[in-house]
Amino acid sequence: MPRHRFQGFETITPAGWGLPWPLAPETALDGLDTTAGDLLERVRQSVYGFVMGLYDEEAGALRHFYRADTGGWGPLDSGNFLMALNFVVAADVFNDQDMLARAGRCFRYAFEHFCETHPMAFWQGGVRDGQQRDELWLKYTGDAMWLGQALYRRTRDPAHLRALQMFHSFCKRAREAGYRYLFERSRYRWREVGNVWRAFGFPVTAYLEWYEWAGDERYRQAAIDWGDAGLALQADDGLFYLIDGVFWNSDLTAPELRGLVYLWELTGSSRYLEAAIRFAEKLLTLQRTDGSWPLGVDRDGEVSIATIGPGDAPNIALSLIRLHGATGDDRYLQAAIKAVHYGMQLQARPGGKYPLFLDDPRVGGGFWSWDPLYDYTLSGDQSIHHIRGMLFLASYLQVLA
Repeated sequence: MPRHRFQGFETITPAGWGLPWPLAPETALDGLDTTAGDLLERVRQSVYGFVMGLYDEEAGALRHFYRADTGGWGPLDSGNFLMALNFVVAADVFNDQDMLARAGRCFRYAFEHFCETHPMAFWQGGVRDGQQRDELWLKYTGDAMWLGQALYRRTRDPAHLRALQMFHSFCKRAREAGYRYLFERSRYRWREVGNVWRAFGFPVTAYLEWYEWAGDERYRQAAIDWGDAGLALQADDGLFYLIDGVFWNSDLTAPELRGLVYLWELTGSSRYLEAAIRFAEKLLTLQRTDGSWPLGVDRDGEVSIATIGPGDAPNIALSLIRLHGATGDDRYLQAAIKAVHYGMQLQARPGGKYPLFLDDPRVGGGFWSWDPLYDYTLSGDQSIHHIRGMLFLASYLQVLA
């Protein structure tokens, strides 16, 4: 039996799902062993401490990571489309318009440097991989659509709308090509395999956000079309092996699960909810006792990458929260609580799992990129998943209480 009916699809702050805001700081959060006020302070430390340390004021963009053992910085890359959501969260939570302006600068930098914008390009709107600049990825274009919409909804800047129309054009080309996910510009072709991430959840969620505020039927139908294409990729065991059809990856889980629940809410069609439940049931078997998930599993059911991407846990938790609202199955809520609690331990703070380099002001408040640490990096894309997971779970627990 459904437990809670959410309102809205934008996954920036709890208000985007119709959850109560602001949080009551004194509220005790069962399962997390803390209060809502502590979570807000963790968010503040992450964004105003660590993420601001990544920000290059001259370029108007975020470096992808900081490496604590060497003091080195990651590149300025297309990850700005995702990482700048940290600033949008801060703008909403702390009513800080300077943060919104920074998010806009990050968007412009990524759009100008990593997006196909040539006037003669039919592939306008495709976002390049920072490592393979010849490749245009649907996944990164989905990140860009999330940020572009968040900015347009808050500023009504027509430049953001023009960019969104380019992103839509690229997604449309991918759909016309048979729901493809990576385009090689030099060879003028869509590629099927070779580290191809079939991230159907990104267009589903991005288009539903767009439909929510624009009311344009084209975007509703595009979300359904991408969702139906995604359903065809679900394996018999419930997982989606979205990297070359061979590997399940924890990074390609949250938008896909969330998107399926959204489509059930939108259409009432049971096939989406049934697929989401099958997916979630398998995820519960893969969740470790500490609340995390391994990074990769192959079709034989064997763990292919045992390292953990810590930010994936609270990101998956977001989707499990939405599924809990749809089903009322408390196992999903408990899995979400465990996942967020795990993520909190990966924040670089006294008492965390890795209280290292805390005397370095560029470390404090950030979230470690890997578990075990591997290269001692802390990244901005991990941060956005952690802070949203904490905020949404806290708000949802208040509703249930």
